[in-house]
Amino acid sequence: MSPKRKILLGAFGASAVVFVVLSLKLFRYPSTHVPDHADAVVMLAGGGDRVDRAVELGVDQGVADTVVFSAVWIADGGFWAARPCNVSGRERMGDITAICFEPDPGTTRGEVREIARMARDNDWKSIVVVASTDQITRARLLLSRCWDGEAHFVGVDHNQPFIVRAVYEWGALAKALTTNRSC
Repeated sequence: MSPKRKILLGAFGASAVVFVVLSLKLFRYPSTHVPDHADAVVMLAGGGDRVDRAVELGVDQGVADTVVFSAVWIADGGFWAARPCNVSGRERMGDITAICFEPDPGTTRGEVREIARMARDNDWKSIVVVASTDQITRARLLLSRCWDGEAHFVGVDHNQPFIVRAVYEWGALAKALTTNRSC
């Protein structure tokens, strides 16, 4: 094997290792934390047991007395992504207030814009965001562009394979870092 080929293979191998390590850090093991108290628990729409985790944090663990559900309508399946949200609005769920909203646009960016607006309108200083683990890095970036309050993130496993989610998140993160740089 020629020296040039060895160098190219070594560079490719090193790049692959860096890519895998970054993918794991950004999309599989991002920084997460559940505080003792927050002003609201907010669930982003998507796969995994998000609804259960958001309700558990609000109702069972008492982290917040307000739980917010992003209710994205899934046209292909004909159902709300957040089951508590048959309609948008505010209602009581036991001792907590449940708020459902439909983001416009129905994307993570649309969700964080609405969450930031709600946080300002309700004078929330801290929130806990429930999202799929792979989505946390991008959601954190987008929310930081729209709101300067304290945001903690809790991840749930998505119901799609990690490799599929990582590929999607690399593209979505690249878009957020290049063409969609504003709130």
